[in-house]
Amino acid sequence: MKFLNSAKVDKVFAEIHGGNIELNEMIRYARAGDIIFVYSIEALGKNIKAIIRFIVQTQENKVELFIKTENFDTSNELGKYVLNIIKALDKINGKNDKMERVDAPNKKGRIPRELSDLRAYERQVEEKTMSVKEVCQRLHIGRTTYYRRIKQLEGVMTEKVEDKGNEII
Repeated sequence: MKFLNSAKVDKVFAEIHGGNIELNEMIRYARAGDIIFVYSIEALGKNIKAIIRFIVQTQENKVELFIKTENFDTSNELGKYVLNIIKALDKINGKNDKMERVDAPNKKGRIPRELSDLRAYERQVEEKTMSVKEVCQRLHIGRTTYYRRIKQLEGVMTEKVEDKGNEII
């Protein structure tokens, strides 16, 4: 707090127990043209993602940021240049997050896999050479999935027949 003695400070926000309560309050309190003085960049978040989001949020609110230990100042040209790099990293991070959200269900097996043999198994079930339970065990699927996929296949076959019928007429 010694570095603030020489500056004219309207309000001091100090986080005692961790968390982001005071940090969030400071963002709500700050207005365009204000300068936020922070002793260390570690005070801005628990991880790099949170820190980047905080810095970007201050810039969106047109609030200048000065970090003492890192000698980071967004009011000068070098600080603005570094800020542009941080914003670019945030965009890249956002794209990576989106890709991770898309890939996550795939890793967990939640994206439906292709069951190309299902039609053959369905014929065996109709001919009573195999039970639905046996088919499900072989394909490693549940009975609900089996019936849902059969229904989907019937819908696809119906669409193909209708398309062919339209071409003939």
